[in-house]
Amino acid sequence: MIFFERLAVTIVAAMMVLCRQDANAGSSNTQSSSTSEDFSRPSGIGLNLFIAGDSAFIKTSSLDPDESSKQGMLFGGKGLLTLVNKDLEIEGGAGYATSLLQGSTDIVEGDVPGQNERLENVQIKTQSALAEFSARLRLNESSDGNGVWSIGPAAVAFLGTNSSFGPDLDKFYSSFFLGGQLGLEFGIDFKTRLILSYLTDINIHERQVHIGMLSLQFGTALLAPKSVIKDVYNRTTQETVKKVPVEKTVERTVVKENIRFLLDSESVNFETDRAILLKRSDVFLRELGLVLAQNQDRWNTLTIEGHTDSRGTLEHNNKLSLARASSVKDALSRAGVPSNRMKAIGFGPLRPIDPSQTEIAWARNRRVELTFEGVKDSRWLKDIIQKLKLALRSPGR
Repeated sequence: MIFFERLAVTIVAAMMVLCRQDANAGSSNTQSSSTSEDFSRPSGIGLNLFIAGDSAFIKTSSLDPDESSKQGMLFGGKGLLTLVNKDLEIEGGAGYATSLLQGSTDIVEGDVPGQNERLENVQIKTQSALAEFSARLRLNESSDGNGVWSIGPAAVAFLGTNSSFGPDLDKFYSSFFLGGQLGLEFGIDFKTRLILSYLTDINIHERQVHIGMLSLQFGTALLAPKSVIKDVYNRTTQETVKKVPVEKTVERTVVKENIRFLLDSESVNFETDRAILLKRSDVFLRELGLVLAQNQDRWNTLTIEGHTDSRGTLEHNNKLSLARASSVKDALSRAGVPSNRMKAIGFGPLRPIDPSQTEIAWARNRRVELTFEGVKDSRWLKDIIQKLKLALRSPGR
């Protein structure tokens, strides 16, 4: 019963997070009728490799009055492969574990049939191969790789000598455990992760075994996630998403320019009175970020300005415009643009491009502006942004 209660708590927590995400997605679709189902898809899948060291506390509660309860420690190591996108982690791996449990007194069947043997100060040793599978929901995002939380169910199988964690000494056994995990991950290229697990057995009939495990894991990305605007005409995708080769020519003087772009609501838009990007806008910014990250030698710095209309208080609009500019910066940073080369500023309603008090004017004044400094080839940058805009407006978007 304890296992089912705890498993139910884990599932309910995961469902609550999913419901919040679905609600946000529903709000986005309501405000942007032009957003198609294509933009609800994950933006890319990555593959990570982790090497882990495990330490666990084990406690058994026997259903047989002749067997005492026991407790002890488990230690082991394993390798894990993780499929990940911005919302979910699906993981599997294998390894080795050994444990030592201690109890008071057990009465077991002796060598002579029909006669029982009394064991004092019982010690149970196990040596097992293990297999692990888990699926965790990512609870937040971090552009700089600091503090990504995840939660979800987990399953572990032990196969080896006395893996029933009882006094059946030297008996080969396979036991299966279910439970939940809570994870905290740091890092972008080199990753460090802590996973806290609670597990209980589902096939050991003589006793109930509970495991509380802490796993310290180190890993790296084998395949980085890619952001995709569907297939945006294969030719366009290749030109904008893939790294544009820079031809090596004879050295010449390059004039660096400052260029300003105004991004209207078709390219960058937010939920009403909030700083949450609509999914269509998030895709656009991820694609732009990939190109900027792959061509960092073509520009120096980027200033992101947030602007609002004149409705509402000045204090509220100033905070909202800064939060929206910061959301754009975070989206670009997640795609690989260095944060130290970007700056977010909020001007609220103080710099309108249309002072009229009409719906059309308010819509024009709600905008994001990008100012690039030190651009080597302004024509290249203009073409990239124009192609991304056309890709979003193309049929089937």
